[in-house]
This record gives sequence, structure tokens and C-alpha cells, in this order.
Amino acid sequence: MPLVSLDEIREEFVELDDREEQGRYLVEIGERLPPFPEAARREENRVLGCQSKVWLIAGDEGGSAKLNFRADSDAPMVRGLVAMLLATYNGKTPRQIVEFPIEELFEQLHLKSLLSPMRSNGLHSMVLAIRALAEAKLQADAGLEPNGQTANGQMSHGQANNGQAAEVKTGRHEVPQILLPPATALDVERLRMDFPILQRRLEKNRPLIYLDNGASTQRPLAVLDAMADIERRSYSNVHRGGHQLAAESTLAYEHAREAVRRFINARLPQEVLFTGGTTAGINLVARSWGDANVRAGDEIVLTMMEHHSNIVPWQQLAERTGCVIRWVPFTERGELDLEEFANILGPKTKLVAVTAVSNVFGTINPIEEIIEKAHAVGAKVLIDAAQSVPHIPTDVQALDCDFLAFSSHKMCGPGGVGILYGKEAILESMPPFMGGGSMIHRVTLEGFTPASLPHRFEAGTPMIVDAVGLGAAIEYLEHVGLNRIHAYEQMLTAHAHAQLTSIPGLHMIGPEPARKGGIATFIVDGQSASDLAWKLDGKGIAVRAGHHCAMPLHDRISQPGTCRASFYLYNTLSEIDALAEAIRDTIRPSRPR
Repeated sequence: MPLVSLDEIREEFVELDDREEQGRYLVEIGERLPPFPEAARREENRVLGCQSKVWLIAGDEGGSAKLNFRADSDAPMVRGLVAMLLATYNGKTPRQIVEFPIEELFEQLHLKSLLSPMRSNGLHSMVLAIRALAEAKLQADAGLEPNGQTANGQMSHGQANNGQAAEVKTGRHEVPQILLPPATALDVERLRMDFPILQRRLEKNRPLIYLDNGASTQRPLAVLDAMADIERRSYSNVHRGGHQLAAESTLAYEHAREAVRRFINARLPQEVLFTGGTTAGINLVARSWGDANVRAGDEIVLTMMEHHSNIVPWQQLAERTGCVIRWVPFTERGELDLEEFANILGPKTKLVAVTAVSNVFGTINPIEEIIEKAHAVGAKVLIDAAQSVPHIPTDVQALDCDFLAFSSHKMCGPGGVGILYGKEAILESMPPFMGGGSMIHRVTLEGFTPASLPHRFEAGTPMIVDAVGLGAAIEYLEHVGLNRIHAYEQMLTAHAHAQLTSIPGLHMIGPEPARKGGIATFIVDGQSASDLAWKLDGKGIAVRAGHHCAMPLHDRISQPGTCRASFYLYNTLSEIDALAEAIRDTIRPSRPR
């Protein structure tokens, strides 16, 4: 049966003035879609912003300037909308596609009265995806690469490779990217220009030396611009509105989810849940999976180097259920005692929750080995990746972890948003944690049916702008390269150890640089951590002092608090030298007047 024509669709919609009949007609023409290639049913061909699954690909018409699209959906009515869009756009040039007055067609067909807001939102998303593919073809025909460069690497007219954010149109969404030189080593001075706050001068005209990245990192222009752009041009609530702004916001929000999926190599975007941060993600697992699966006498295995966010939720679960928490100690070098870990595991172990990188010691824990041993006794594994995902490449499929949580604000993104990854089958089995809007499929006076993943765990209006900022941060870090960032941080850490250990009375806490992330934690004889941090602040150097939300760890090493300098891609060797010199100044005897 041939694909329906646009003229036929117009005629039928005029004759069928009943909404139910029009809906049945859409289902009918959707059945006439040609088979979609199975090989093309990949995540990169998914149309973001549609609650139903929609796949879309494009090709030219026998080498001509005209485009032909192929698409499919798992929802019958959406397949009808797909057929309508293919009838509208196929056989047109990219310019004709971009300029086609699609809203006029929707008005002629009275689609707004036929479609629910979510269906209308998805329709807009499909249109945006088709236009993006056409615009990409226009750029390619003009000899431009996706980053605005010509095919020979020159910048297009009106652009300069100055390290500032440039708006780039892709098949997914318009996203800001940073134009960086393809160097194998980091050009740190160039990168620093992307972070406005690093240009700030403090009191007495002191430069800011920011060494508190383990708590929160700074944000580059790409992130600030992406958030400002959606606020100024496209902001609306997501998924539920039927207008263009809602579709654009939904597309941007789901583009960010796809960026996370790609960044951690999750199998599916529905395995990526937006949360309020690492703490919120761990609490979600404890409340939803924990309450449903943990009983009195069951055991949760934690380590003594965990952040409070990966301790307190499980202590609360123990209070609710009567389960038992077992603790894995660490050695004098600040590394987990894996022999004791193996001894603790057993048939009662339901969950192992462990940090990938200690926020105090900086220890990079052997996560692969921990996961393998936990799975061998039938336990699930949750990884607190707040200190690892921003610095080290992460592949959740290769790790085979069951849950993984991390935060945006520790990886050049905004605060108030984070990610919980979970395996699809496990998430599907979990009851919703919070109730309200967005997380439901249907609500009656008698009860409710939860929505499908990931929406069942994203109740209410989400952190839309912050999620977009996280997506932009991920694309920034991808462009710089996680392997390059990790290698650079290891060099910074090794330099910090060399400089700091040469200071009399200073004691490093944690393992050697080769076995840790970009963290240098220390104490100085005769000075409290808070006093030392206050003195460093007077010299324009920002470090963190205290127990770092890890009181059990500090109790174990018999220290009320420590000082922590934590590094990121924009820190320099000279800043570490300045830190060491400033600490030396605090222990030098004052000169007599």
C-alpha cells in the first residue's frame, strides 16, 4: 500500500469532522508506513522529547538536493503523525523543509483539538528533529562542519576561535560547544578563559586560587550560556504542554538526558533519572528499592570512608526495617581492606554501597572487583560516583553496577541537579518514591497507575534549566576529554604531594598520588584545620576544612578535621606552589618588630 499523500490527508480531515474518526484515520495511515530498518532503531536515531519511541533517519533522493525521511514509532497514533510528517516533508529540499509553514498545516487540520498536550509536544519534537536534520544538510552543502568550521578547518564568516561558546545546531538540539585546539595535553591557560570567576581579583588585588573542587566546581561560559539561552528563548514546563515552547524545552531536557546516557554509557535513556543530586539519588534507592526489598536481618555493606550521603539513608533504612549495616574498614594508607570485605559478604548481603573515589583520602577504589564479589553472593551494588564521574571515564555497562549516583555541581554544571543511573529491569521493579504530577499514567478516585521509566521517578516540575546546564557541562567535558583531565589531575596531585610533604610538620592523609584522584588532604602540627583554611583564605586560596561530611572516617583516624585541596582541569602548578608557600608562611616564626 503506497504512503499517503498530503493532499489526501487534507481531504480526509475535512470530511472527518469527528475527533474519534480522525484518530482512527491517523492509526490507519500509520499502518501504511514502510518497514523501518531494524539496524536504524538505535538511540542516536531516537527523537528526543516524545514520550512514545520515535526513530527518524534522513537521506537524499538519489543524490539530488532533495531529502527523504524514514521514521517509525511504537504507538499507533504517533505512527499516523509520522506518516503525516513524511507526506509533508519528503521530496523537498532542505531549504523548503526549514521554511515550510508547518503550523499553518496543523491549524488547517485542527490537530490541536485532536491531540493531547503530550502528543502535541511530541509532534513539535518530531518537527524540530526534521528541521535540524535539514539544517545540518544545509551546513554540509555549504562546506561547514557541525562546529561552524569549513571543511578545511577554517572558521566561517563572523566567527573567531577565541575559546568562547558557539551555538552549534545538531540533529538533537542547539547546544553550546567550546572551540578548543586539538592538543593532546590540556591548554590550561586557554581553558581558564572559559571560566569567568577565575578572572576575579580578591581583596588586596589577590588572584583567586580555587582549590575546593571536591565540594563544587566552577562553571564555564558554555554552561552559563546554555542556561541563559533556554531562560531567554524557550523556557516552559516539559512533557505536558502542547505548544512550541514546551516542545523546545522538552527537547532540551531530554537532550541533556541523552548526553548523560552517552557520558556514562548507559544502555537506555530511561535508565537515567534526574534527581536533586547524589544525596537525592541515594535516598531514592533507599526509600524505593530498599523499602521494597530489605527486611529484618538482611545486611547492607558500607565502608568506613563513605560520605554521610551514603551512610545516613542506609541507617534510616535500618531503623525502618531492622536490617543490619556491616562496615568495611580501611588500612593505614587509606585503602579499603578487601580481605575483610570478602569476609563480610554472605547470603544475607542485600546491597553493597561504596564510593568510587573517597572525598577525603582521594582513594580510587577497585570498583570492578567490589561489584564482581558482591554479585557473586547475589547482592546489588550502588556506586557513589560524585568524586569519580567528573574526573575519570565511567562505563556503567562495563562496570555492571546496579545503581550509580553523581552530581552536576562537581562537574562544571549547576547545583540542585544530579543523576541516578539504574538498570532498567531493577528500576521497573521499584515503586515510585514521590507522588504527584508527571509520574503517573492515570489517576482515579480509587488509585493511580505510575508512568513508564524514567518519568515515574521524576515527580513534579523538574529542574529544567539546571538539567540543560548539566547537559552542556557534559559536552564541555567530552570536548576536553576525560582521559586528558584525569592524566592532568594526576600530575597536579603528584606535584602537590612533592611540595606539601617538604613542609615541616605537615602530614598527608591518604594513599600515594598514583592511587588517588585529584585530592590532597593534610594536617599541620599545631594548627587546627579551620584556622589553617582561614589563614589561606586571607591569601586568596580557597580550600576546604573540617570533617568533609565523613565523620566516621575522621573518628577512625583520630582527627577532628583535615584540610583538603582538590583540583580540576583549570588548576595550575603555580597555584599549588602558591598553596605550599602560603602554608610555609603560617608556620614560620613571626619577625620581631
